[in-house]
Amino acid sequence: MLHINPKTIFALSTAPGKAGISVIRISGSSVRKVSVIFSIELPKPRQVKLCQLIHPITKEVIDNSLITFFPSPKSFTGEDVIEISIHGGKAIQDLIFRVLSEQDDFVYAEAGEFTKRAFLNGKLDLLAIEGLGDLINAETEFQRKQAYDQMEGSLSSLYNKWISQLVKILSYIEATIDFVEEEIPDNLVRNQLKDIKSTCIEIENHLDDSNKGERLRDGFRIIIAGAPNTGKSSLLNHLSDRDIAIVSPQAGTTRDSLDVYLDINGFPVIITDTAGIRKARTSIEGIGIKRSESKIYEADLVLWLMDSSKKNNKLIPDNIKEKSIAVWTKSDIAISKEKDILISTKHNLGFVQLIDIIGKYVEKGCRTEGLFITRSRHRDALEKTRKHLLSITNENNLEIEVMAEELRSAVNSLGRITGNVDVEDLLEIIFADFCIGK
Repeated sequence: MLHINPKTIFALSTAPGKAGISVIRISGSSVRKVSVIFSIELPKPRQVKLCQLIHPITKEVIDNSLITFFPSPKSFTGEDVIEISIHGGKAIQDLIFRVLSEQDDFVYAEAGEFTKRAFLNGKLDLLAIEGLGDLINAETEFQRKQAYDQMEGSLSSLYNKWISQLVKILSYIEATIDFVEEEIPDNLVRNQLKDIKSTCIEIENHLDDSNKGERLRDGFRIIIAGAPNTGKSSLLNHLSDRDIAIVSPQAGTTRDSLDVYLDINGFPVIITDTAGIRKARTSIEGIGIKRSESKIYEADLVLWLMDSSKKNNKLIPDNIKEKSIAVWTKSDIAISKEKDILISTKHNLGFVQLIDIIGKYVEKGCRTEGLFITRSRHRDALEKTRKHLLSITNENNLEIEVMAEELRSAVNSLGRITGNVDVEDLLEIIFADFCIGK
């Protein structure tokens, strides 16, 4: 059974290491004792006050700090919270932590424990918590927008609306069971079936999103593929503006996949250089080629490179044509210039056009407007909800008791997304991704 540690927790809430300012967060029932411990007077709620922190034993000044007090329940965790802004030196941090840890009712926070308390105290649901984690980790503008919207409750509102709809339907269905002897309108169940179908269609439309939200969160995957010596590693180095991959005239130099993370038009992109596709000359090269083929299969987009200075090139395989772009390299020594996309890494030619084309694919493949599923666990729960609802709508003359049970299961599946029901086994996984001070 989930419970809140009765002790007051503390931790560094900003990034570790030297900094101009660091923030120590303290949360719990003994927070107000901080004023006694460090000989300070707490400020008024949600106001900032400059204080000298005094060591309780030596009576020396530890640091000049800014104190902010958030009394329960109007705080991040729902408990009394104090945030102490100090100069960001490690010695100051360590001394304050040492003083706090010597108090019987204070303990250093575990990873994600502040956020876990916010959840247990009803300040955040699981979707908001995951949105907060994504916002902290966001590296591009559209990742930031998606994460912020989720943290602010956009997805929660949608899923809670469906939960409310299904709970209302379930109440009518259970009334039919409980009052079977009473006069109940003949069309009651029929009307509820219409409402179930309507909700099911909404969920199906939500699921039919081409994984845009998950792709935006995790990154749009682009694979650079083709035969050996077509300039794959040179292209990767050029796009990343770094010497990531070894470039050599010797074929088969690339044996393993190399990833580069880019921001293209505000969208996260992972570009991967792979081993050249050909009949392997060695067992090690064979492993690299198999990995390349696997990566190509999983990719959102394939840049298939061909050497414009040669007559015979390995063409794009039929099974990946729909998600591939033909890119002709070495345009400075090309036999023919009549190619759609012709580039030269040596002379920096054709890259404006290539980036523009890639950007259009990325924008189409990622979220732009609307509410999208952001995690596989949400998709799994929604699929289960849909399955339970379809088992009702696809069956003729389904027993009313069975209908009620399927509706209860559908509500439980949706509730697991927001944390309304039975989520204990999910919490450790979710909160483990948070840093100590969050």
